[in-house]
Amino acid sequence: MYEGFKFNYLFHVSLTAIAVILAVTPANALPGQNISTVVKWAKTRPQLPPLRYNSEAQGYDGTKGNLYFYADVTSQNGTVNKEGITVSGDKRLKFTTKNANAVKLLQNIYNSNIANDFQKSRYVSKVGRDQYYRGQKFAYIAAEVQGGSALQIISLNKLQEFIDNAKYCQTNQCDL
Repeated sequence: MYEGFKFNYLFHVSLTAIAVILAVTPANALPGQNISTVVKWAKTRPQLPPLRYNSEAQGYDGTKGNLYFYADVTSQNGTVNKEGITVSGDKRLKFTTKNANAVKLLQNIYNSNIANDFQKSRYVSKVGRDQYYRGQKFAYIAAEVQGGSALQIISLNKLQEFIDNAKYCQTNQCDL
């Protein structure tokens, strides 16, 4: 009887540990993660292109069809500062919190948690063409660009820094 109890106890403890690990382990790549994680993750997403280092852009990027994806990093092997998606040539897709096509694309690329976070995010500010949103998990910068729509995902704690920088660059020479 004692052996059976011991086995059941160890079995349940092991299952609980596995469940906790799976719940905490990120299922997608987002700002704050190492670029190697993002590059590996992108290979598992059929919508995304293979990512290659672009020294001129100081990050990793790629194009697949009408979708351009990039991840800015601190160095070639560094941490992702922001990620961006630009979709061109599709008038039905605009990165707004109310556009079902944009929310569905985020769900397909990332997951429903990120799509819902963007959809429920709160509008904060507009600087130039950029509209800034604060979600519960991340902050977002949406813009209509030539021939398409773009969305950047940044860490929440960087939102004000991005807004301040955009305001500064409206009146000063900035190297974007």
